[in-house]
Amino acid sequence: MVDLISSFTPRPRIAKPGEDVGPSIAGPNAGPAAGAVAKPGGDTVALSAGATALPAELSGGPPIDLEIVSKIKEAISEGKYPVDLDKITESLFQDFVKMMA
Repeated sequence: MVDLISSFTPRPRIAKPGEDVGPSIAGPNAGPAAGAVAKPGGDTVALSAGATALPAELSGGPPIDLEIVSKIKEAISEGKYPVDLDKITESLFQDFVKMMA
């Protein structure tokens, strides 16, 4: 059976702290906490120098093999890069199902 569009209940939008999310989806008469956004508190976090230091192998940037990247780019531009449409379709559908659940 197919649900009517009118029975669709919008999912709440997750807001970043301090972001104005506009009116609540619960309705204008839902009460003061319906559209409330958490205000940042006075908590602080201090990281040690060891926690903020990058490992030596990452100090020059992320580990990317530029030779492989250029080969892939070349194959794509020549139309020789293998694309598995069934795998892409299945992955997109699974993500859609998770999103709608």
